[in-house]
This record gives sequence, C-alpha cells and structure tokens, in this order.
Amino acid sequence: MLERFMRYINVPVNKILIDKYGTLGIDEQSLVILIRLMDIYSTSDKLPEFGTLAAHTTMSENDISKIMENLIQDSLIEIETVKDQGKFIERFSLDPLFKKLIKAADPGAGEKKQDPSKIRDLFEYVELLYGRVISPNEFQRMNSWLDDSGHSPEKIKEAIDLAYQNQVTSLQYVERILNSTDNRKEEQSSRRRMPVRSWLEGEDVFD
Repeated sequence: MLERFMRYINVPVNKILIDKYGTLGIDEQSLVILIRLMDIYSTSDKLPEFGTLAAHTTMSENDISKIMENLIQDSLIEIETVKDQGKFIERFSLDPLFKKLIKAADPGAGEKKQDPSKIRDLFEYVELLYGRVISPNEFQRMNSWLDDSGHSPEKIKEAIDLAYQNQVTSLQYVERILNSTDNRKEEQSSRRRMPVRSWLEGEDVFD
C-alpha cells in the first residue's frame, strides 16, 4: 500500500514554470525555491524562515539568502514588512512571477493595445495646438512613445499640455517630461525596496 502511495502522491507544480523557467532566466536552485514558495503561498503569504526553505535540500541558509535576493532583484517575488497585531512580519507575493508566467505562456497576453481613434485624436490635437502639420520625425518620435515606451495617448497629451503651458512646443522637451515621470516611479519603487535589502543582510530594519 505504501508503494502505491509513493507512486501516485504528487506535489502541485506550475507546468508553465517547469516548461519556461530557463526562458525567464531562472536557474535550477532558484526553481526549487520558487516551487517551495508556491507550495507555501497556497496557504499563507507569511515569509518562511531560510532554514525552512533550506530543509532537506543541499542548499545552506546563506545560499537561500542569495537566491531570495536575486529573485527580488529579478522582479520574480515581492517582500514587504507589515505590522500585524503589534509585531512586524515579512509577507511575500508571487504576483510578479505569475505575471511573467502569463507572458511566457502567451506573449500577447496582457499587452495593452492602443485605441486607434485615441492615437489619431492625439496627432490631430498636437497639430491643432501647434498650428502646423507635424513633421515626419515628430510623427516617428510620437509613435515610439506609444509603441516602444508604452506611454498612453492620455499621458502623452498631459506632457504636451505641460510643455505648452511653459511656452515650449518641442517634442524633445515633452520626452524629458515623460522620462522624468518614469524616473520618479523607479526612485519611489527603489525606496520601498530598501528595507528588504536590510532584512536580507540580517539587519534590524526597525532600529
């Protein structure tokens, strides 16, 4: 009976993760840790101790620490420190991993398709605002904001309005406004992640 049990007992493992982990830049040690985290995540989002993750593996707690740091840096997991019943605890989320798995399974999934009518309205708005027809170079630059940088027509229009309020009709100036908005978001995200690095290095982030 035990033999039959051993043959048919299975641990739920995400098939997309198994099939695509190399494509996502995940090595085998990180894969094992992600599988263990996914098993834990099905019942709790409380971050387990490194010793728990290292148990019954060939990895040390120091190995686990480095792997966790890499998973955070690669935007595969998120960790935040929260106060629960007067105590500070670490919680983790695998949402970033799941989003990457969705993209890996279907490269077209989750992509925002711009509304053609909104794009056309954006070009017409700029020409009306500037009082002239936009040049081919300007047309190409605006298309790169939409296609390559992923900015929405609404966001581009806001940046154009801000530049125009400062009596500037240069799209290069508009691009600086768009880039500065992205940089501020990155800086805010970096500040939110700082306590995690301290936690990974074994420091008390609440001193």
